[in-house]
Amino acid sequence: MCAALVLAACAQPETTDQAALAERSDQSFETPAGGSGWQPGVYLPEHCAEVFAGAASVFEDLISEADAVECVAPYTAHISMGAEVVTAEATGESVYGVSQYLRVYRLLDTVPTIGQFGQWGQWIGSEAHHAGPYNSIEGGLFVADKMGRSFYPKYMASAATHFYSPDSDTGGGWGFYERRISCDVLGRITLSNRMVVPPHLISFDEDQDPHEDTGGILVGTSWVALPLIDGATRNDDTGETEGLLTWTFVIDADNYSGPLIAYAPQHWDMRMTRWNALDMLTDVFEWLPGETLADPAGAALVEHVEGEMSEEELLPLIRNEQWYLDWWADPTKTHGVAPADRYIPTGIEMPPVPVFALEEGGRTFVKVFPPKAPSLLDAEPLALNIQTFDSQVYNRFVDAFAPESDAALWSETFEGAGFPSHVERNMEREPLISFNHLDERGEDYYANPNIDFTIPLLAYTEAEETNIIFDWSQTPQGDREIATYFELINDALIPLQEADVPEKLTFMKYGNLESPANLRNHESELNLDIWPEEFDYDYEDTFSTQCWACDDPEGCDSEIHETTLDDGSVVRYRWYRFKDQPVFWNMKNEFPDIYTPEKLDQLQATIETMHREWDGSTNLLERPSSQRVLELAEIDQGLLLSPPAGKEVGWVPIVWEVEHPDGEWIDDVAMPEIDGVPYPRR
Repeated sequence: MCAALVLAACAQPETTDQAALAERSDQSFETPAGGSGWQPGVYLPEHCAEVFAGAASVFEDLISEADAVECVAPYTAHISMGAEVVTAEATGESVYGVSQYLRVYRLLDTVPTIGQFGQWGQWIGSEAHHAGPYNSIEGGLFVADKMGRSFYPKYMASAATHFYSPDSDTGGGWGFYERRISCDVLGRITLSNRMVVPPHLISFDEDQDPHEDTGGILVGTSWVALPLIDGATRNDDTGETEGLLTWTFVIDADNYSGPLIAYAPQHWDMRMTRWNALDMLTDVFEWLPGETLADPAGAALVEHVEGEMSEEELLPLIRNEQWYLDWWADPTKTHGVAPADRYIPTGIEMPPVPVFALEEGGRTFVKVFPPKAPSLLDAEPLALNIQTFDSQVYNRFVDAFAPESDAALWSETFEGAGFPSHVERNMEREPLISFNHLDERGEDYYANPNIDFTIPLLAYTEAEETNIIFDWSQTPQGDREIATYFELINDALIPLQEADVPEKLTFMKYGNLESPANLRNHESELNLDIWPEEFDYDYEDTFSTQCWACDDPEGCDSEIHETTLDDGSVVRYRWYRFKDQPVFWNMKNEFPDIYTPEKLDQLQATIETMHREWDGSTNLLERPSSQRVLELAEIDQGLLLSPPAGKEVGWVPIVWEVEHPDGEWIDDVAMPEIDGVPYPRR
């Protein structure tokens, strides 16, 4: 896995034949080497919705899910890791970011298809909407085979906006469900010129030393609001808050340290009045596109959505409506202009893991697939130096990011700017595995698990650092691993060896995902004619791919490069001058008075200084001091790049498409709709 930013550790990627590309972009490349990584599960026929005629027997009456449809294990186990830390009082009411060093380890040998596993991360929300996070910066260590069959979890650094709109720019041109999104909703900015950040997440080198005897490998991560775009000194106590917030993801790894991506401040409230109008029309008036409304306020909303009434004309007509007062999302509280919601949870988000059971000779045998938490040491790090920031961290960089700033100002870091998180609670100790019941699952796969796995954690603050560890101090070394096989006796699970259970049970297993998601480039043919003909609503989709045009060599190198990661996935990318990357096409079109040629030139100069001063080896984060030996994880070498000659500073790699050896192409695009009826995009 060519680890993400080893500053020239990887060979130059191969180039592609541009003539072939012109003929048909998605046919210009060879399929990545490697066979299928699918490992079909083995089930009883009754565990599947349908079994194909002639299905072969795996063992006795067991069949492979390759010969069936929708096979699901009848029982489930829930993984629990309980420790909660929250924003400390010292941070104040205005939160400008969070930082933590996370343990990179392999949780499960086979990844279930039930859902995606968040091994540890954070959620940074806004207070703009009454019902939840209108803006949300989410992610962390993430496991799901749709993103590739990597050995270690990947790191997800992404965000959603407009209340989890399918048009959210979660992946630099791709949104939810790995679908392409239109140019007019882009918001993610690529900062680094020495590491590519693909939409299928940041992967770690598979061959690195795990350093299990010294506490494992960790990666430093931070989402922080910085003054990159229209920044100015902020003081939330005095109301001096004119500077805009550019939320930026910063990483600290063994082979790359520095900022990677950011979101434009305007991304968070783009066309927000129109979104609000659609929200009120659907929730209050139960309106469908093409309908008219008798209510004057509702009719005004329809006119605005259809482009017949401006925002300035609309607001006086609706601002006294109770639904406006209660539910209209507030643009002054979005991430681009206001600090985050003070509540920033960190932790896991995990679906259940399948479980099998078998009756034989009046006995009940159970097979589980336990999580593999690090357990060699009594105290194994999980998340270290968890801290949040106030405006101090933002203000440190105002001068550095100002036009024509002195290079000496770029020596600032986050050191000493954070406040240790407050330990809210530690879960009471429970057995590593406990039995609840043996009722088969219902329709809700997440409800009423049959078994609980409880991994002991301990959150504590010491020497002004808040840490969370796997706490094995009360568990003897030989009892720290959960067995795979058990016999159920009087509602107690008694561990057994594989030789002591029915042979049939040893064959039963769940499978992984058949195919990861290949992310299609935006220059391939689009099929936007997907709506039923019976719609009499005059609908014309406005999906745009114009921002991906690469016809000016001053701003874009049309050559498409390839780099291969350890999981076999191939990332294809182009080099763009920073100010000419696709996101700024959208910003210029949507906000021409803000993103003027002069402003973009100033941003270009700032990024060129950033590339010189922060060359991928400059750590900005405050490293934990609690570890006697801090071993940083290595990013996949395939993500680390050397800029081409003549483009050493001021140019950035932009992902064009991603292909896996056994992947399935996602040809869909994000299509907005209301109850199945299409409506014009934002």
